[in-house]
Amino acid sequence: MEKSKMKIDRKPELEFVEYKTFEAVPSKTVEGASQRIIAQIPDTNVATRILELEAGTDTSPDGVQVHDFWEELYIIEGSLIDLRLNEEFTAGMVACRPPGMEHGPWKSPNGCRIFEVRYYADQKKEEHEFVNHTTFEAQPFSKVKSLSERIIASDPTTGVATRILHNGPGTDTSPNGVQVHDFWEELYIIEGSLIDLRLNEEFTAGMVACRPPGMEHGPWKSPDGCKIFEVRYYSTEQ
Repeated sequence: MEKSKMKIDRKPELEFVEYKTFEAVPSKTVEGASQRIIAQIPDTNVATRILELEAGTDTSPDGVQVHDFWEELYIIEGSLIDLRLNEEFTAGMVACRPPGMEHGPWKSPNGCRIFEVRYYADQKKEEHEFVNHTTFEAQPFSKVKSLSERIIASDPTTGVATRILHNGPGTDTSPNGVQVHDFWEELYIIEGSLIDLRLNEEFTAGMVACRPPGMEHGPWKSPDGCKIFEVRYYSTEQ
């Protein structure tokens, strides 16, 4: 079959939607663990999801995890303990795991909720197990003075990055116009809200988005400020 006629399975397009819209599906192997699948490549474990661990959850039945895809995460609330490293990771921490990186198992004495983006990509982002996002310097950028970013991990060849995007109160990105990228962009609103000036819709904390290459978005206005975790990548879908 010619490449142009091949059916390519990929994650669906989603502009910001409340993550609780998606059903929590209990794990088949770990009691107290569940996931809400936001977007997924069909018939694979490559998905964007909210991972929820109830108080007392222990993922030891799943053992140490190793994947052939990238995995990037933001701890929304609660904490978890890496049973191999004997380290506790808490809300506000971020991770960037290349294919082949070992991680887990975990225990969450008080419960934990995590935003997680899995994808295939040929890139060289920095490896990070959970580290507080404030470790990374906030840097102003673009034409909008009240807009800043903390770069968590970036690919030196393409420039695509994982970052915390911060909109100060009153931010208006109209000078940047409507945005269109040739890469994927997946996001979680950590706090605050922003208004899409084209759609005249307000998006708030707890909402998630999955934007394929070519999807138009923005410009935005954030009257009270907004903080967003954002993963950008060029996908090599499997």
